[in-house]
Amino acid sequence: MKKILFISHDGNRAGAQILLMRFLQLLKDNQDFTFKILVKDDGPLSRGWDELAPTFHWYYEPVRKHIDRVLGRQTHRQQILSQLRKEHFDLVVSNTVTNGPLLAELRGVLTCPIVTYAHEMPMGIATYTSREGFRQTLRYSDAFWACSEAQRQVYIERFGILPEAITVLPSLLPMPLSDLSAEDDTGRSVRQSLGIPAGAPLIGACGTFDWRKGIDLFVQAARQAPEHLHWLWIGVNEGSAEYKMMQEDLRRLGLAERVHLLPHTDRPLEYLAALDVFVLTSREEPYPLVVLEAATLSKPIVCFAQSGGAPDFVGEEAGVVCPYLDVACMSRSVGELAENQQLRTQLGRQARQKVLRQHADAVAMQAFASLLNRYAQ
Repeated sequence: MKKILFISHDGNRAGAQILLMRFLQLLKDNQDFTFKILVKDDGPLSRGWDELAPTFHWYYEPVRKHIDRVLGRQTHRQQILSQLRKEHFDLVVSNTVTNGPLLAELRGVLTCPIVTYAHEMPMGIATYTSREGFRQTLRYSDAFWACSEAQRQVYIERFGILPEAITVLPSLLPMPLSDLSAEDDTGRSVRQSLGIPAGAPLIGACGTFDWRKGIDLFVQAARQAPEHLHWLWIGVNEGSAEYKMMQEDLRRLGLAERVHLLPHTDRPLEYLAALDVFVLTSREEPYPLVVLEAATLSKPIVCFAQSGGAPDFVGEEAGVVCPYLDVACMSRSVGELAENQQLRTQLGRQARQKVLRQHADAVAMQAFASLLNRYAQ
């Protein structure tokens, strides 16, 4: 039986963390592996890791650090490192490239291979980790897993990773297939709650409210699209400066009545199910899980080329891929899909078939187990 240590960079409710949690939930049923978890920083999901396996919580309160120093005993982190040294792991899997400083400390007590499951591309790397932290990730990782072939090529060409040292791991759906469904009346209820007229096409996106996700491009696409379309962004932070500035843009553009900004919700699938078309305005996404959710709900997808893994999935059969940042193309494509129900239905059906073919639990877990066996000593 192979013994694995999985590292989550924090406990926030975001794509990389949710994906790892799904993989580990299914891995528990595999008798060939046993595992423990190390969580670097706190977050809403942090205690959820304890339900999966024994978990080391790397973060700690400054008061604890002060008490340890005064009493002359090992700090909380030193205690964790001492315990990890005794575990004799066969493999470490670090989830995201942001764990470089932690990998440097682990390398001092562990001799097994370290694999980094990379969920970031250049913009994300610059945003979420320091230059030195990323260098440490590159230095202390023996191999890498990528979310898509597009991301794999970036790591080879931009960061000098040897082609044989980086492999694509197909993503799981972010939740069981049985949960990825919605009744027709759910969509009607959502539209009523947003004040959207019956029969008005609804175009939507989902994600954090930032420049990399292309919220500015979303507003530009709405401005150029036919006026009877309504637009919905799921996941805004109403207290942020970006939200307030976007509200002012919408007011000046006369779009406030048909561009709807929805805060983070624990019911995102209900809103995705209400859409006619899903748009991914991101400038960069290794392989966005929300695209898989939208595809599973039979929604056609419009995205930009050169933006990561989404164009590889969408191709010609699951939606439309526009040239990079070509907002006019996105607006035009959305308008055409909004007016052509037959085409929307066809592309949505093909999107669902494709996601089930490529990302079913059995397919992804077979690849996951194979990679664990390949790299574990």
